[in-house]
Amino acid sequence: MALDPRTPVIVGVGQFVQRPGIKPSFASRATPLSLMSSALQRALNDGAEDSSGGLDELIAVNSIGWDTPNPARLVAQQLGIDVRRTRKTNVGGDVPQKLVNELSRRIMAGELESAGVVGAEAIYSANLARHEGVDTGWVNQEIDDCDVSPDEERRPFNDDEFSIGLAWPTEMYPLFENARRARLGWSLELQRERLGQLWSRFAEVAATNPYAWIQDAPSATEISTPSIKNRMVGFPYTKLLNANLPVDMGAAFIMMSASEATRRNIHRDQWIFPHCGAEAYDHWFVSQRPRLDDSPAMRAIWSAINGFGVSSQDLSLLDLYSCFPTVVQCAAEIMGIDPFTESRALTVTGGLTFAGGPGNNYVTHSIATMVERLRGTQSQRGLVTGLGWYSTKHAWGVYGSEPPENFQFLNVQSDVDRGDTVMLSQHDGPVTIESYVVSHRKDGSRKKLVVATRQRDGSRTWARSENEQSMAAFEESELIGTTALVENGVIFL
Repeated sequence: MALDPRTPVIVGVGQFVQRPGIKPSFASRATPLSLMSSALQRALNDGAEDSSGGLDELIAVNSIGWDTPNPARLVAQQLGIDVRRTRKTNVGGDVPQKLVNELSRRIMAGELESAGVVGAEAIYSANLARHEGVDTGWVNQEIDDCDVSPDEERRPFNDDEFSIGLAWPTEMYPLFENARRARLGWSLELQRERLGQLWSRFAEVAATNPYAWIQDAPSATEISTPSIKNRMVGFPYTKLLNANLPVDMGAAFIMMSASEATRRNIHRDQWIFPHCGAEAYDHWFVSQRPRLDDSPAMRAIWSAINGFGVSSQDLSLLDLYSCFPTVVQCAAEIMGIDPFTESRALTVTGGLTFAGGPGNNYVTHSIATMVERLRGTQSQRGLVTGLGWYSTKHAWGVYGSEPPENFQFLNVQSDVDRGDTVMLSQHDGPVTIESYVVSHRKDGSRKKLVVATRQRDGSRTWARSENEQSMAAFEESELIGTTALVENGVIFL
Protein backbone atom coordinates (compact mmCIF):
# COMPACT_ATOMS: atom_id res chain seq x y z
CA MET A 1 0.00 0.00 0.00
CA ALA A 2 1.38 3.38 -1.04
CA LEU A 3 2.06 5.83 1.76
CA ASP A 4 -0.34 8.78 1.82
CA PRO A 5 1.81 11.92 1.33
CA ARG A 6 -0.24 13.65 4.06
CA THR A 7 0.78 11.05 6.66
CA PRO A 8 2.22 12.81 9.75
CA VAL A 9 5.66 11.66 10.85
CA ILE A 10 8.09 12.57 13.61
CA VAL A 11 11.41 13.00 11.83
CA GLY A 12 13.72 14.42 14.48
CA VAL A 13 14.11 14.47 18.25
CA GLY A 14 16.61 16.13 20.56
CA GLN A 15 17.28 16.23 24.29
CA PHE A 16 19.76 18.09 26.45
CA VAL A 17 20.50 17.83 30.17
CA GLN A 18 22.98 19.70 32.35
CA ARG A 19 23.34 17.81 35.62
CA PRO A 20 24.60 19.53 38.77
CA GLY A 21 28.22 18.38 38.67
CA ILE A 22 30.61 19.18 41.52
CA LYS A 23 30.09 22.47 43.40
CA PRO A 24 27.92 24.08 40.71
CA SER A 25 27.54 27.83 40.46
CA PHE A 26 24.83 29.76 38.69
CA ALA A 27 27.36 31.37 36.32
CA SER A 28 28.27 27.92 34.98
CA ARG A 29 24.72 26.94 34.12
CA ALA A 30 22.80 26.94 30.86
CA THR A 31 19.84 29.28 30.45
CA PRO A 32 16.33 28.09 29.51
CA LEU A 33 16.89 29.65 26.08
CA SER A 34 20.14 27.79 25.52
CA LEU A 35 18.57 24.53 26.73
CA MET A 36 15.71 24.96 24.26
CA SER A 37 18.05 25.96 21.45
CA SER A 38 20.37 23.00 22.05
CA ALA A 39 17.49 20.55 22.12
CA LEU A 40 15.87 21.97 18.97
CA GLN A 41 19.16 22.04 17.06
CA ARG A 42 19.66 18.38 17.88
CA ALA A 43 16.15 17.60 16.69
CA LEU A 44 16.71 19.50 13.43
CA ASN A 45 19.95 17.64 12.82
CA ASP A 46 18.51 14.26 13.74
CA GLY A 47 18.52 12.22 10.56
CA ALA A 48 18.39 15.27 8.30
CA GLU A 49 20.78 15.92 5.45
CA ASP A 50 19.75 19.56 5.44
CA SER A 51 18.34 21.23 8.58
CA SER A 52 18.05 24.71 7.07
CA GLY A 53 14.62 24.34 5.49
CA GLY A 54 12.75 26.23 8.17
CA LEU A 55 9.44 25.39 9.81
CA ASP A 56 5.86 26.40 9.26
CA GLU A 57 5.36 26.61 13.01
CA LEU A 58 7.46 26.46 16.17
CA ILE A 59 5.66 25.93 19.48
CA ALA A 60 7.26 26.46 22.90
CA VAL A 61 5.89 24.49 25.82
CA ASN A 62 5.08 26.82 28.70
CA SER A 63 8.06 27.07 31.06
CA ILE A 64 7.44 27.33 34.81
CA GLY A 65 10.74 29.05 35.55
CA TRP A 66 11.03 31.32 32.52
CA ASP A 67 7.96 33.45 31.96
CA THR A 68 8.54 35.26 28.69
CA PRO A 69 5.78 35.80 26.11
CA ASN A 70 7.35 34.23 23.03
CA PRO A 71 10.25 31.87 23.77
CA ALA A 72 9.80 30.11 20.44
CA ARG A 73 10.65 33.30 18.59
CA LEU A 74 13.84 33.72 20.63
CA VAL A 75 14.86 30.13 19.88
CA ALA A 76 14.25 30.60 16.15
CA GLN A 77 16.27 33.82 16.18
CA GLN A 78 19.15 32.27 18.08
CA LEU A 79 19.35 29.32 15.67
CA GLY A 80 18.68 31.40 12.56
CA ILE A 81 15.66 29.34 11.57
CA ASP A 82 12.99 30.68 9.24
CA VAL A 83 9.68 30.11 11.07
CA ARG A 84 6.36 31.37 9.74
CA ARG A 85 4.53 31.29 13.05
CA THR A 86 5.55 30.95 16.70
CA ARG A 87 3.38 30.34 19.72
CA LYS A 88 3.47 29.38 23.37
CA THR A 89 1.25 26.80 25.04
CA ASN A 90 -0.80 26.91 28.18
CA VAL A 91 0.20 24.83 31.20
CA GLY A 92 -0.13 21.09 31.81
CA GLY A 93 1.85 17.91 31.55
CA ASP A 94 -0.60 16.76 28.88
CA VAL A 95 0.42 19.56 26.52
CA PRO A 96 3.20 17.90 24.45
CA GLN A 97 1.00 14.88 23.61
CA LYS A 98 -1.92 17.18 22.83
CA LEU A 99 0.36 18.97 20.38
CA VAL A 100 1.18 15.70 18.61
CA ASN A 101 -2.54 15.00 18.31
CA GLU A 102 -3.22 18.53 17.03
CA LEU A 103 -0.31 18.72 14.61
CA SER A 104 -1.07 15.28 13.19
CA ARG A 105 -4.60 16.37 12.34
CA ARG A 106 -3.43 19.65 10.82
CA ILE A 107 -0.77 17.95 8.72
CA MET A 108 -3.37 15.48 7.45
CA ALA A 109 -5.67 18.37 6.59
CA GLY A 110 -2.94 20.12 4.60
CA GLU A 111 -2.77 23.11 6.95
CA LEU A 112 0.98 22.81 7.44
CA GLU A 113 3.93 20.76 6.25
CA SER A 114 6.35 21.08 9.16
CA ALA A 115 6.31 22.02 12.83
CA GLY A 116 8.59 21.91 15.83
CA VAL A 117 7.84 21.58 19.54
CA VAL A 118 10.44 22.64 22.10
CA GLY A 119 10.56 23.17 25.84
CA ALA A 120 12.95 23.48 28.74
CA GLU A 121 13.19 24.13 32.44
CA ALA A 122 16.13 25.50 34.41
CA ILE A 123 14.63 25.44 37.90
CA TYR A 124 17.81 23.94 39.35
CA SER A 125 19.75 26.95 38.03
CA ALA A 126 17.07 29.37 39.25
CA ASN A 127 17.42 27.88 42.73
CA LEU A 128 21.20 28.35 42.54
CA ALA A 129 20.71 32.00 41.61
CA ARG A 130 18.35 32.53 44.53
CA HIS A 131 20.79 30.83 46.90
CA GLU A 132 23.67 32.98 45.63
CA GLY A 133 21.56 36.15 45.77
CA VAL A 134 21.94 36.98 42.07
CA ASP A 135 19.45 37.77 39.35
CA THR A 136 19.17 35.16 36.61
CA GLY A 137 19.37 37.78 33.87
CA TRP A 138 17.28 35.56 31.62
CA VAL A 139 15.68 37.28 28.63
CA ASN A 140 12.24 38.70 29.34
CA GLN A 141 10.48 40.01 26.25
CA GLU A 142 7.87 42.69 26.05
CA ILE A 143 4.34 41.48 25.32
CA ASP A 144 4.08 40.80 21.59
CA ASP A 145 1.86 38.91 19.20
CA CYS A 146 2.63 35.44 20.51
CA ASP A 147 -0.38 33.13 20.39
CA VAL A 148 -1.32 31.61 23.74
CA SER A 149 -4.47 29.54 24.15
CA PRO A 150 -6.39 31.06 27.08
CA ASP A 151 -9.27 28.59 27.26
CA GLU A 152 -7.57 26.19 29.69
CA GLU A 153 -5.92 28.79 31.91
CA ARG A 154 -8.33 28.27 34.76
CA ARG A 155 -7.61 27.76 38.43
CA PRO A 156 -7.23 24.02 39.15
CA PHE A 157 -8.79 24.12 42.63
CA ASN A 158 -11.99 25.60 44.03
CA ASP A 159 -12.32 27.92 47.01
CA ASP A 160 -13.11 25.10 49.44
CA GLU A 161 -10.06 23.11 48.41
CA PHE A 162 -7.79 26.12 48.60
CA SER A 163 -9.08 27.27 51.98
CA ILE A 164 -8.61 23.82 53.50
CA GLY A 165 -4.99 23.74 52.31
CA LEU A 166 -5.13 21.86 49.01
CA ALA A 167 -3.31 23.84 46.34
CA TRP A 168 -0.16 21.89 45.46
CA PRO A 169 0.18 18.53 43.71
CA THR A 170 2.16 17.30 46.73
CA GLU A 171 -1.04 17.76 48.74
CA MET A 172 -3.57 16.37 46.26
CA TYR A 173 -1.95 13.19 44.94
CA PRO A 174 -1.49 11.52 48.35
CA LEU A 175 -5.28 11.69 48.69
CA PHE A 176 -5.54 9.49 45.61
CA GLU A 177 -2.81 7.13 46.80
CA ASN A 178 -4.29 6.60 50.26
CA ALA A 179 -7.75 5.99 48.81
CA ARG A 180 -6.21 3.35 46.54
CA ARG A 181 -4.51 1.63 49.45
CA ALA A 182 -7.77 1.39 51.37
CA ARG A 183 -9.69 0.04 48.36
CA LEU A 184 -7.06 -2.65 47.73
CA GLY A 185 -6.95 -3.59 51.40
CA TRP A 186 -3.22 -2.98 51.81
CA SER A 187 -1.69 -2.31 55.19
CA LEU A 188 0.36 0.85 55.64
CA GLU A 189 3.53 -1.24 55.57
CA LEU A 190 2.50 -3.08 52.40
CA GLN A 191 1.74 0.25 50.74
CA ARG A 192 5.24 1.49 51.55
CA GLU A 193 6.78 -1.70 50.17
CA ARG A 194 4.72 -1.55 46.97
CA LEU A 195 5.53 2.10 46.30
CA GLY A 196 9.24 1.45 46.73
CA GLN A 197 9.03 -1.62 44.52
CA LEU A 198 7.22 0.26 41.73
CA TRP A 199 9.48 3.31 41.79
CA SER A 200 12.71 1.28 41.97
CA ARG A 201 11.83 -0.14 38.55
CA PHE A 202 11.57 3.41 37.23
CA ALA A 203 14.94 4.22 38.81
CA GLU A 204 16.52 1.25 37.03
CA VAL A 205 15.33 2.57 33.66
CA ALA A 206 16.68 6.06 34.44
CA ALA A 207 20.09 4.54 35.21
CA THR A 208 20.38 3.56 31.52
CA ASN A 209 18.92 6.80 30.13
CA PRO A 210 21.72 9.17 29.02
CA TYR A 211 19.40 12.17 29.53
CA ALA A 212 18.15 11.26 33.02
CA TRP A 213 18.76 13.62 35.93
CA ILE A 214 19.23 10.87 38.58
CA GLN A 215 21.10 7.77 37.45
CA ASP A 216 22.19 6.08 40.68
CA ALA A 217 19.16 3.75 40.89
CA PRO A 218 18.29 3.85 44.61
CA SER A 219 16.76 0.69 46.05
CA ALA A 220 13.09 0.19 46.86
CA THR A 221 13.81 0.61 50.56
CA GLU A 222 15.82 3.80 50.01
CA ILE A 223 13.00 5.25 47.91
CA SER A 224 10.12 4.57 50.28
CA THR A 225 11.81 5.02 53.67
CA PRO A 226 12.01 8.56 55.13
CA SER A 227 15.54 9.75 55.90
CA ILE A 228 17.54 12.96 56.20
CA LYS A 229 18.06 13.01 52.42
CA ASN A 230 14.65 11.57 51.61
CA ARG A 231 12.19 13.38 53.83
CA MET A 232 8.50 12.69 53.97
CA VAL A 233 6.67 15.29 51.84
CA GLY A 234 3.01 14.30 51.87
CA PHE A 235 2.26 10.96 53.49
CA PRO A 236 2.81 8.33 52.09
CA TYR A 237 5.15 10.02 49.60
CA THR A 238 8.78 10.62 50.44
CA LYS A 239 10.81 13.03 48.31
CA LEU A 240 11.86 10.18 46.00
CA LEU A 241 8.19 9.41 45.33
CA ASN A 242 7.52 12.94 44.02
CA ALA A 243 8.17 14.50 40.63
CA ASN A 244 11.60 16.14 40.56
CA LEU A 245 11.10 19.74 39.39
CA PRO A 246 14.54 21.34 40.09
CA VAL A 247 16.25 20.18 36.88
CA ASP A 248 17.98 21.81 33.92
CA MET A 249 16.66 19.98 30.86
CA GLY A 250 15.41 20.63 27.34
CA ALA A 251 13.71 18.51 24.68
CA ALA A 252 12.26 18.97 21.22
CA PHE A 253 10.74 17.08 18.31
CA ILE A 254 10.06 17.86 14.64
CA MET A 255 6.94 16.74 12.77
CA MET A 256 6.33 16.81 9.03
CA SER A 257 4.12 15.37 6.36
CA ALA A 258 5.61 12.33 4.67
CA SER A 259 5.88 14.27 1.43
CA GLU A 260 7.80 17.12 3.11
CA ALA A 261 10.13 14.70 4.88
CA THR A 262 10.81 13.02 1.54
CA ARG A 263 11.40 16.36 -0.16
CA ARG A 264 13.98 17.27 2.49
CA ASN A 265 15.78 13.92 2.12
CA ILE A 266 15.24 13.03 5.77
CA HIS A 267 16.34 9.45 6.23
CA ARG A 268 13.34 7.10 6.07
CA ASP A 269 14.64 4.91 8.89
CA GLN A 270 14.36 7.93 11.21
CA TRP A 271 10.62 8.31 10.72
CA ILE A 272 8.22 7.34 13.50
CA PHE A 273 4.48 7.57 12.97
CA PRO A 274 1.78 8.82 15.33
CA HIS A 275 -0.91 6.14 15.03
CA CYS A 276 -3.74 7.45 17.17
CA GLY A 277 -4.57 9.69 20.10
CA ALA A 278 -7.35 10.58 22.49
CA GLU A 279 -7.97 13.30 25.09
CA ALA A 280 -10.33 14.24 27.91
CA TYR A 281 -10.49 16.00 31.27
CA ASP A 282 -11.69 14.47 34.49
CA HIS A 283 -14.15 16.56 36.50
CA TRP A 284 -12.17 19.75 36.92
CA PHE A 285 -12.28 19.99 40.72
CA VAL A 286 -11.18 17.05 42.82
CA SER A 287 -14.14 17.76 45.13
CA GLN A 288 -16.53 16.71 42.35
CA ARG A 289 -14.99 13.29 41.65
CA PRO A 290 -16.91 10.23 42.86
CA ARG A 291 -13.74 8.20 43.46
CA LEU A 292 -10.41 9.71 44.41
CA ASP A 293 -8.44 6.73 43.09
CA ASP A 294 -10.00 6.50 39.65
CA SER A 295 -10.00 8.44 36.37
CA PRO A 296 -13.08 8.27 34.14
CA ALA A 297 -11.13 10.32 31.60
CA MET A 298 -8.37 7.71 31.40
CA ARG A 299 -11.03 5.01 31.05
CA ALA A 300 -12.74 6.84 28.18
CA ILE A 301 -9.38 7.48 26.48
CA TRP A 302 -8.33 3.86 26.74
CA SER A 303 -11.70 2.74 25.39
CA ALA A 304 -11.17 5.03 22.39
CA ILE A 305 -7.69 3.64 21.77
CA ASN A 306 -9.08 0.11 21.99
CA GLY A 307 -11.65 1.21 19.42
CA PHE A 308 -8.79 2.17 17.12
CA GLY A 309 -7.65 -1.45 17.25
CA VAL A 310 -4.90 -1.16 19.87
CA SER A 311 -4.81 -3.43 22.91
CA SER A 312 -2.36 -3.54 25.79
CA GLN A 313 -0.71 -6.61 24.28
CA ASP A 314 -0.03 -4.66 21.06
CA LEU A 315 2.24 -2.20 22.86
CA SER A 316 5.92 -3.12 23.10
CA LEU A 317 6.86 0.11 24.89
CA LEU A 318 5.09 2.19 27.50
CA ASP A 319 5.63 5.55 29.11
CA LEU A 320 2.92 6.09 31.69
CA TYR A 321 2.95 9.59 33.12
CA SER A 322 4.61 9.32 36.51
CA CYS A 323 4.43 12.51 38.54
CA PHE A 324 3.36 10.31 41.47
CA PRO A 325 2.94 6.52 41.78
CA THR A 326 -0.85 6.68 42.06
CA VAL A 327 -1.33 7.80 38.45
CA VAL A 328 0.88 5.01 37.11
CA GLN A 329 -1.16 2.48 39.07
CA CYS A 330 -4.40 4.04 37.85
CA ALA A 331 -3.41 3.95 34.17
CA ALA A 332 -2.05 0.42 34.45
CA GLU A 333 -5.20 -0.83 36.17
CA ILE A 334 -7.38 0.70 33.46
CA MET A 335 -5.22 -0.97 30.79
CA GLY A 336 -5.45 -4.34 32.52
CA ILE A 337 -1.79 -4.32 33.59
CA ASP A 338 -0.47 -5.27 37.02
CA PRO A 339 2.15 -2.55 37.62
CA PHE A 340 3.99 -4.71 40.16
CA THR A 341 4.40 -7.86 38.05
CA GLU A 342 4.30 -6.54 34.46
CA SER A 343 7.40 -7.68 32.54
CA ARG A 344 7.44 -4.57 30.36
CA ALA A 345 8.90 -1.42 31.87
CA LEU A 346 6.19 1.17 32.45
CA THR A 347 8.53 3.99 31.41
CA VAL A 348 11.08 4.56 28.67
CA THR A 349 12.76 7.47 30.46
CA GLY A 350 12.74 6.60 34.16
CA GLY A 351 9.85 8.90 35.00
CA LEU A 352 9.48 12.32 36.55
CA THR A 353 11.39 11.49 39.73
CA PHE A 354 14.53 10.03 38.20
CA ALA A 355 14.62 11.06 34.54
CA GLY A 356 13.44 14.47 35.73
CA GLY A 357 10.19 16.39 35.95
CA PRO A 358 10.75 19.57 33.93
CA GLY A 359 7.38 21.18 34.52
CA ASN A 360 5.07 20.96 31.53
CA ASN A 361 7.77 19.55 29.27
CA TYR A 362 8.35 16.02 30.61
CA VAL A 363 6.24 14.41 27.88
CA THR A 364 8.40 16.08 25.21
CA HIS A 365 11.24 14.02 26.69
CA SER A 366 9.15 10.86 26.78
CA ILE A 367 8.06 11.34 23.15
CA ALA A 368 11.68 11.91 22.11
CA THR A 369 12.82 8.79 23.95
CA MET A 370 9.92 6.75 22.59
CA VAL A 371 10.89 7.77 19.06
CA GLU A 372 14.48 6.70 19.65
CA ARG A 373 13.39 3.37 21.11
CA LEU A 374 11.01 2.60 18.23
CA ARG A 375 13.54 3.34 15.50
CA GLY A 376 15.02 0.23 13.98
CA THR A 377 12.19 -2.02 15.19
CA GLN A 378 9.77 -3.93 13.03
CA SER A 379 6.11 -3.07 13.46
CA GLN A 380 6.46 -2.18 17.14
CA ARG A 381 4.19 0.31 18.86
CA GLY A 382 4.49 2.39 22.01
CA LEU A 383 2.11 4.36 24.23
CA VAL A 384 2.82 7.79 25.73
CA THR A 385 0.44 9.26 28.31
CA GLY A 386 0.35 12.87 29.49
CA LEU A 387 -1.37 14.40 32.48
CA GLY A 388 -1.98 17.89 33.84
CA TRP A 389 -2.92 19.45 37.17
CA TYR A 390 -4.34 16.97 39.72
CA SER A 391 -4.85 14.05 37.36
CA THR A 392 -7.23 16.45 35.65
CA LYS A 393 -6.17 16.81 32.01
CA HIS A 394 -5.25 13.73 30.01
CA ALA A 395 -3.81 13.12 26.53
CA TRP A 396 -2.59 9.73 25.28
CA GLY A 397 -0.94 8.75 22.02
CA VAL A 398 0.22 5.59 20.26
CA TYR A 399 3.33 5.61 18.06
CA GLY A 400 4.73 3.05 15.65
CA SER A 401 7.70 2.24 13.47
CA GLU A 402 5.38 1.46 10.55
CA PRO A 403 2.72 3.81 9.18
CA PRO A 404 -0.94 3.35 10.13
CA GLU A 405 -3.69 3.36 7.52
CA ASN A 406 -4.46 6.82 8.83
CA PHE A 407 -4.00 8.79 12.05
CA GLN A 408 -7.09 8.47 14.26
CA PHE A 409 -8.16 10.81 17.05
CA LEU A 410 -11.05 11.24 19.48
CA ASN A 411 -11.88 13.79 22.12
CA VAL A 412 -13.97 11.75 24.54
CA GLN A 413 -14.98 14.58 26.87
CA SER A 414 -18.69 13.93 26.42
CA ASP A 415 -18.24 10.42 27.84
CA VAL A 416 -16.66 11.86 30.99
CA ASP A 417 -19.19 14.65 31.36
CA ARG A 418 -22.05 12.14 31.48
CA GLY A 419 -20.55 10.63 34.63
CA ASP A 420 -21.65 11.24 38.19
CA THR A 421 -20.36 14.07 40.34
CA VAL A 422 -20.23 14.52 44.11
CA MET A 423 -21.85 17.37 45.96
CA LEU A 424 -19.71 19.36 48.40
CA SER A 425 -21.27 20.17 51.77
CA GLN A 426 -19.10 21.98 54.27
CA HIS A 427 -21.09 21.52 57.45
CA ASP A 428 -20.47 20.04 60.88
CA GLY A 429 -21.44 16.58 62.05
CA PRO A 430 -20.47 12.92 62.00
CA VAL A 431 -18.59 11.79 58.90
CA THR A 432 -16.84 8.75 57.42
CA ILE A 433 -13.17 9.18 56.53
CA GLU A 434 -12.59 8.76 52.77
CA SER A 435 -8.91 9.68 52.37
CA TYR A 436 -6.29 12.10 53.67
CA VAL A 437 -2.84 13.65 53.36
CA VAL A 438 -0.39 14.56 56.10
CA SER A 439 1.90 17.32 54.78
CA HIS A 440 5.40 17.71 56.19
CA ARG A 441 7.80 20.63 56.51
CA LYS A 442 11.27 20.61 54.97
CA ASP A 443 12.74 19.52 58.30
CA GLY A 444 10.53 16.43 58.19
CA SER A 445 8.10 17.50 60.94
CA ARG A 446 4.37 17.21 60.39
CA LYS A 447 2.65 20.39 59.24
CA LYS A 448 -1.04 19.73 58.60
CA LEU A 449 -3.62 17.04 58.05
CA VAL A 450 -6.29 17.40 55.37
CA VAL A 451 -9.05 14.81 55.27
CA ALA A 452 -11.69 14.01 52.67
CA THR A 453 -14.83 12.75 54.39
CA ARG A 454 -18.35 11.73 53.42
CA GLN A 455 -21.58 12.79 55.05
CA ARG A 456 -24.43 10.33 55.51
CA ASP A 457 -26.05 11.63 52.31
CA GLY A 458 -22.88 10.87 50.30
CA SER A 459 -21.75 14.48 49.98
CA ARG A 460 -18.07 15.27 50.54
CA THR A 461 -16.75 17.45 53.36
CA TRP A 462 -13.16 18.65 53.70
CA ALA A 463 -11.62 18.93 57.15
CA ARG A 464 -8.20 19.59 58.60
CA SER A 465 -6.13 19.50 61.76
CA GLU A 466 -2.71 20.55 63.00
CA ASN A 467 -2.96 18.44 66.13
CA GLU A 468 0.19 16.33 66.41
CA GLN A 469 -1.61 13.33 67.86
CA SER A 470 -4.21 13.35 65.10
CA MET A 471 -1.58 13.68 62.37
CA ALA A 472 0.46 10.84 63.86
CA ALA A 473 -2.62 8.63 64.11
CA PHE A 474 -3.27 8.89 60.36
CA GLU A 475 0.33 7.85 59.62
CA GLU A 476 0.36 4.95 62.05
CA SER A 477 -3.01 3.22 61.64
CA GLU A 478 -5.69 2.69 59.01
CA LEU A 479 -8.44 5.23 59.63
CA ILE A 480 -10.08 5.27 56.20
CA GLY A 481 -13.61 3.94 56.56
CA THR A 482 -13.87 4.86 60.23
CA THR A 483 -16.12 7.56 61.65
CA ALA A 484 -15.07 10.96 62.97
CA LEU A 485 -16.56 14.34 63.83
CA VAL A 486 -16.16 17.61 61.93
CA GLU A 487 -16.61 20.88 63.84
CA ASN A 488 -15.82 24.23 62.23
CA GLY A 489 -13.77 22.50 59.56
CA VAL A 490 -11.60 20.61 62.08
CA ILE A 491 -11.64 16.82 62.30
CA PHE A 492 -11.82 15.01 65.63
CA LEU A 493 -11.26 11.28 65.95
